[in-house]
Amino acid sequence: MTQLTFWASATGMASFATTFLLKSGLPSAVVGTLLAMAGLLSCVTQPVLAGWADKAKRFPVPGMMAALSAICSLCCLMLLIRGMPPLATGLLYGLGLWCSDAMMPLLNALYVGYDQGNHCIRFGIARCIGSIASALIALVLGHVIAALGLTWMLILLILFRILCILLLLGYPKIAAVRSEKKTASVCTVSQFFRRYRWYCAAMAGVLFLGMFHAMNENYLIAIVAPFGGDSSQVGTALFISCMAGTGMLLFADNIHHRLSTAWMLRIAGLSFLLKSILFYFAPGISTIYVLELLQMTSYAFLNPAQIYFAGERVSKEDMVKGQAFSTAAYSLGCSAGNFSGGVLLNAGLHTLLLAGIGMALAGTVLLFLTVDKQDAR
Repeated sequence: MTQLTFWASATGMASFATTFLLKSGLPSAVVGTLLAMAGLLSCVTQPVLAGWADKAKRFPVPGMMAALSAICSLCCLMLLIRGMPPLATGLLYGLGLWCSDAMMPLLNALYVGYDQGNHCIRFGIARCIGSIASALIALVLGHVIAALGLTWMLILLILFRILCILLLLGYPKIAAVRSEKKTASVCTVSQFFRRYRWYCAAMAGVLFLGMFHAMNENYLIAIVAPFGGDSSQVGTALFISCMAGTGMLLFADNIHHRLSTAWMLRIAGLSFLLKSILFYFAPGISTIYVLELLQMTSYAFLNPAQIYFAGERVSKEDMVKGQAFSTAAYSLGCSAGNFSGGVLLNAGLHTLLLAGIGMALAGTVLLFLTVDKQDAR
């Protein structure tokens, strides 16, 4: 239920951010800058929050997520005020996105913390429920915005955030995760880069894949527009994308038993690269719907593989920080994708799609070069 309510609100807010902000009267370049700034702030915040969580005696992640959800809900509530200047609207929306993005590594750490705290959890099943929620909210909001307007989008997002807060406040108290080795110590953010060099290099590949994925999804409204599409077609495409990945996420743990984390990351990179190339040559909306099926082996492989990869390469003392760096890399890529997408869109859709191929190619090459490298313990 936490996955369901979190991803319904997070996906709804992120997927239609461009639609909301453009209709609020902001230019595309300003929209891209605001989205990028929100992502950059979350990238800075994620390791800091993770550091606090790693050092705490009690596991503080549910409470931290509830507090960030409350801030996000308040932002959405204030956006319901009529007559607000476009820039103020953009700043409030950006603040809400920052809170939402900052929670993503905490959500992953929630799974790891309770799993290692003797609570039986199947991540694949839980994340599958989140993926279904993402798919349904994308489909519903696309039609709700087209039929009723953006106000109802905000109301739905607030309701999901409130439900998420209530769930998080009901989590049982557990001790913070600690290694049995007394010689291990929690590292600082700067020490993390030195201690886990190859891990961070692999996360650079994830960053580039995040650039392409965010730019492709958040500017999908611009991609379908030449074919006569609107927010309802965007919602349908995102629904197909989310549902396509649901089956893979459901069996993520089983797939991981048969396929190494390194190969899951490689396959994800190749799938993103193939998607970027085929999007460039897509002749219409129907083809875009078909291409969204590549979500099965792109994001649906990348998301659980990032979590498994952090668990394999980062010690228990740095568990939350490892998840934070993984998510921060992806979030930083999303921020760069949002910013560059707003700028590239001014140069034309052809330029935007061509740049997407370069982003996906860079990420795939980096993953192939780094995922097998081990950091010294």
